Amino acid sequence: KAVAWDRLILATGAVPVLPPIPGIGLEGVCTFRDRGDVGLMIWASEQHRRAVVIGGGVLGLEAAWGLKQRGMDVSVVHLMPALMDRQLDDIAAGLLRQDLDGRGIASITGTQAVAILGDGRVSGVLLSDGSELDADLVVVTVGIRPETALARSAGLDVGRGILVADDMRTSHPDIYAVGECVEHDGQCFGLVAPLWDMARVCADHLAGVPEKRRFVPPVVSTSLKIPGIGIFSAGRIAAANDGERELVHHDPEKRVYRKLVLCGGKVVGAVLYSDLGGSGHFLEWMRAGTDLGDDCHRCGFLETREDPDGICMEDHAVVCHCHGVTKGAIVAAVRTKGCTRAGTGCGQCRVLTARILAHATGKGDEAVAKAARQTASMRMGFRVWHHANAVLMAVLLLTGLSLHFPNTPVALIDFGWSHRLHEWSGFALCAAYAGFLGLCLIFGRRLRADAEGMTMMASLPLIVLSGLAFLWPSVLPDRVWGISGLVPVAVGHSLLTVLILMFLIHHLSHAPWTWWRKRKLRAVNL
Repeated sequence: KAVAWDRLILATGAVPVLPPIPGIGLEGVCTFRDRGDVGLMIWASEQHRRAVVIGGGVLGLEAAWGLKQRGMDVSVVHLMPALMDRQLDDIAAGLLRQDLDGRGIASITGTQAVAILGDGRVSGVLLSDGSELDADLVVVTVGIRPETALARSAGLDVGRGILVADDMRTSHPDIYAVGECVEHDGQCFGLVAPLWDMARVCADHLAGVPEKRRFVPPVVSTSLKIPGIGIFSAGRIAAANDGERELVHHDPEKRVYRKLVLCGGKVVGAVLYSDLGGSGHFLEWMRAGTDLGDDCHRCGFLETREDPDGICMEDHAVVCHCHGVTKGAIVAAVRTKGCTRAGTGCGQCRVLTARILAHATGKGDEAVAKAARQTASMRMGFRVWHHANAVLMAVLLLTGLSLHFPNTPVALIDFGWSHRLHEWSGFALCAAYAGFLGLCLIFGRRLRADAEGMTMMASLPLIVLSGLAFLWPSVLPDRVWGISGLVPVAVGHSLLTVLILMFLIHHLSHAPWTWWRKRKLRAVNL
């Protein structure tokens, strides 16, 4: 179907880059780009255990953290010697690597994947140094490439992306381009803040407003969405020439690293690790080109002076740079019961936005105290739950030993009901396992096709048969290895009982809480 147009906007986006290595098309290899990729990663985390992420940039590390949170063993392979090499210098990258190691994410830098191994489905990754990594899932996050096929076929000027001028026009005067498919002044863009600026510029020219904006690439900041790892990076990460100098504060004991890159009296770059105080001011100065004077290196800018709750921020200070939302707009929205789009872009401003909202509504201290109480109560509840189940398993073992080994010290504890307990435990465990499978369906849990899951499935018939043997002891031999034939069955039954109970506790202890929390979130969204 042909559609006529007067002016055309191309927003064809970008596609993930896949390295041309053997095995890239195997099952279990995916990118981290859309909802389909996320669904595949979630499924793989429920069925398998080992994952390898190729690419140690922001996206790759966030994918690795998500997979680690879902119980997978994760390794990150990165070509450059330092992780996040475009945003961090060597010192900050070293701190990041140590923090990731502490969270169980292995980082393998200075090497690259040369082949993905497997027969039909991925089983490992071969590295350039000759080593191999076992893998059931491989996530490729080595970058994106602007989608230019349509523009190229239309005869438009194309470089790495669709070439545009400051008014977002392509080489055709009536065709505009915005988004990740664009190349402006030799630069392509993948963050949301400049894409919104492109859209505003394009809208001005399409609507014919008197004062049309021109696109100027903004200074963008980068953060890492991993709890407990604070990163802020904007502008240059190191001095580029003799006219620039660096201010550095590094405290290895506190794992704090702060660096500013100055050119004359202007801040042109910042790298902050762990202590992000002042990041909002630094970004605002870089975007505004504020001249702080020739002696700015003596002003103590690396000292933490930022107000964490945003109380001392000026009303005109921008909180959400993606949508241009100021602190004053957020406070006004609270008073008028309106809304802004703060926090709906890249998400870097959500913490500051939440603190400003809490202070504006007068519920800051109350909300923090309530969250602390809820967290403490939840931790105490899970601690009591696991301790109670540990006592239950100890009781089962003691009753089994006192019943079948009357000469042992535990026989001093007289459990008259132990025989009845073990006599009917075959039926009881069968019912418990059936209930477990039913709850798995309700809560959306799946048995993993790994050693743990297969052991549980093999244990089910064994525990049922050993429990039923107590009802019909005549089917057992009278003597085995010089002892009663019932003794080895009883010992095996007790061990299998504890094993099954540990499995049930491990897989279902958090499920009701998770289900209830998601139910509350759905109710709020409705």
